[in-house]
Amino acid sequence: MIYKAAKLTRPDGKMWHIGLDENDIGKHVILPADPARCEMVAKHFLDGRLVSVARGNPTYTGTYHGVPVSVMSTGMGAMATAVCAEELKQIGAKTLIRMGTCGSLQKSIPEGSFVIATGAVRGEGTSMEYIDAEYPAVADVDVVCALRKAAGEYGVKPYVGLIRSHDAFYLESPGAHEGYENRIKKWTDAGILCVENESSALFVVSSLVGGLRAGTILLTGGNLYENYGSMGTSNRNDYAAKVDLMTKITLRAIEIIDGLGDKEEIDRTV
Repeated sequence: MIYKAAKLTRPDGKMWHIGLDENDIGKHVILPADPARCEMVAKHFLDGRLVSVARGNPTYTGTYHGVPVSVMSTGMGAMATAVCAEELKQIGAKTLIRMGTCGSLQKSIPEGSFVIATGAVRGEGTSMEYIDAEYPAVADVDVVCALRKAAGEYGVKPYVGLIRSHDAFYLESPGAHEGYENRIKKWTDAGILCVENESSALFVVSSLVGGLRAGTILLTGGNLYENYGSMGTSNRNDYAAKVDLMTKITLRAIEIIDGLGDKEEIDRTV
C-alpha cells in the first residue's frame, strides 16, 4: 500500500475538511488543538490574517522574519489531527509542529515546564487504522533539534523524550476513575514524560505520507498523580506568558528548519 490519498476538495477547490487551498497557508504550520490559542500565536506574525474558520477551527497565515507560516487549530484528538496532516500535505505544507498542553506523568517535572517529544506511545486508535502497532511514532529529528536549540536561545531547558498519546481523557486521568495504576502507572515507570491526545497520530501520518517534518512542544499542567482537578495550563496566572514563550520558541525553530530546505521525499517504488 502506498500512503497517498486522493485529494478531496469542495466545489470551490478548498480541501474538504480544513477549507483551505495552496494560497491560504505558509509551508510551516503550527498546530494547537485549542482554537483560542491560534489568535495568541498569530499576534507574532507580520501581516497575519484570518484566512478560514472551518468546523470551528481557525487558520491564520502571515510571515515571521520573512518565513511563511500559518497556525491552524486541529481540534481535540487523534482523528482530527490526522485529517489536518493529510489535507495540509495535499496543499503544500512542509512542517507541522503541534504546540499544545499535557499532563505530566513524572513528579520531577514541575508545573509550567516545556516538553519536546522525540516520539510517542501509540495509545490512540487512529494511527492503528493506518498501519500496525509495530510502526513507530517518531518526531522528525530536525524539528526536535530545532525546538531544543530555540528553547536554549530563550533560556529554557526543556524536557526531551518520549510522551504518550491517548483517546480516553477521563479513563486515563487518575482522579476520574479508580485503578489508575493499571492504566497509566506503567508508563510513568517506563519514563514516559507526559500524556496528551494528538502527537502519535501526527507523527505516524506525517511519516507515512512523506515529505513532512513533524514535531511537538508541550506546556505541562502539573503531574496527574497530584494535580488532577486543579491542573494548571489555562488556569495558571502566567498561562498567556507561557503560551507567548512557547510560540516564540516554536517560531524560532521554524526559522531554523526553513534554513534546511524542504525534506526530501523517498522514492518508494519497487
